[in-house]
Amino acid sequence: MFFPKKLMAAATAGNLAIAVWSPGAYNTAGISLRLAKEAARHTNTALVELPCMGIPRLALEAGILNRANHTDAAILAYERNGSSPLKFCHNISDTLAVLPANPYALPDHPVVHKVTGSDTLQSFPGFFLDQARTGGYSAVIFECQGGLVSPMTFCALRKSGKVLLVVDGPSDIAWSLLNKKRLTETYNVKEKFFYVTTAGSEKSKYGMEIERVLKCPFIAPDKLAEIFTAARGQAPEQIQGEDSDQGSENTGRSVSKILPSGKQVAAK
Repeated sequence: MFFPKKLMAAATAGNLAIAVWSPGAYNTAGISLRLAKEAARHTNTALVELPCMGIPRLALEAGILNRANHTDAAILAYERNGSSPLKFCHNISDTLAVLPANPYALPDHPVVHKVTGSDTLQSFPGFFLDQARTGGYSAVIFECQGGLVSPMTFCALRKSGKVLLVVDGPSDIAWSLLNKKRLTETYNVKEKFFYVTTAGSEKSKYGMEIERVLKCPFIAPDKLAEIFTAARGQAPEQIQGEDSDQGSENTGRSVSKILPSGKQVAAK
């Protein structure tokens, strides 16, 4: 196994939601997919791409070119009749479900223009998280495309227990710092929720400097799994009715006890 037993137990302790986000709009689909595959080795995992910019990045990264089942369709079905987005997911493996944005979306007519109101976009991340929990997924990863002005990205960031910032250069670092300060100082997202990585491994040599500037732990691109074992800070609103200290009680439980047996999402 990739994880030692201690890391494996920590990775599967309790329910975890992670937002992968580049405030500078770097393509983070590959990072999200890699992170999801690592999590899926040890627990049922759901990865969803939030198409705030309407760019179908995850579908191409994962090789899912499906015209019917994607986040865009899930959002519209949710608005119409409250349908579960899990019905639109694709099984990458027995423990990994992926919901990408529409790979055939029109550039001038994204799904954010098709909904009747912003309430749908604001509530979709939380609805997906609730449905994933009900469906037996203990790890949920949001692939965030937009900025703080994007309702889905903003709400996913606030629903997540951890936020993985992705930076690609000096301008990204500066802009990421401004966004992080806004979230922590204005919207009460706690500092301990943030981690940072770089878009490429060649930039990881600047990790200590990036960590100093952004004031959050740096994780090298080839060690992304460490985010599962880092001290866990869970947002109060992440899971309704769940104690924020629940994860510490689950540490050390075997994978067989945490994984829902035989749980899969039907891909259409």
